[in-house]
Amino acid sequence: MLKKVLATLMCCAVLLGTSAVSFSAEEQNISCTLTAEPTYTVTIPATVTMGNEGTTVDVVAEDIKNLPDGKKVSVTIEGTDAYKDQMVLECETTSPRTSIRYQIINEKGETIETNASTGAVGVGKEVVSFTEDGTKQYKILPVIAGRYEYGVEYIGSITFGIEVTDIA
Repeated sequence: MLKKVLATLMCCAVLLGTSAVSFSAEEQNISCTLTAEPTYTVTIPATVTMGNEGTTVDVVAEDIKNLPDGKKVSVTIEGTDAYKDQMVLECETTSPRTSIRYQIINEKGETIETNASTGAVGVGKEVVSFTEDGTKQYKILPVIAGRYEYGVEYIGSITFGIEVTDIA
């Protein structure tokens, strides 16, 4: 019993000899603003048919919502089915196989084309853009030059990229 009393007294002496630790409370205000991701629907015709003078193509944007200030929905050329993403159409002829180039005149009036001799590329070029619902147009034209044939169908495909980008 004496050992217990002595142990208790020693504990009290140790506790009295230590310094007191003080804690203070700091308040922090927290706020949160949730932003919705932009949504939109862009419709590009799956098939375009043109003649010697080309054709005008409608691109429609609908249901554009939550588009931040300074941003736009951009439709660009992502690639083609031709070698090195060249903007060419090919036809099946007996021999040799023939092709013709084509150009796109974007909504700003700029000519987008590919040309191996000048190094012009179309990939990444903007065709149309939207900041609100609406219809925009671009023109697609055949480049009638070099070796070509009349009365045959030239075919090819182009892939478009659609994304939200900064307004330049």
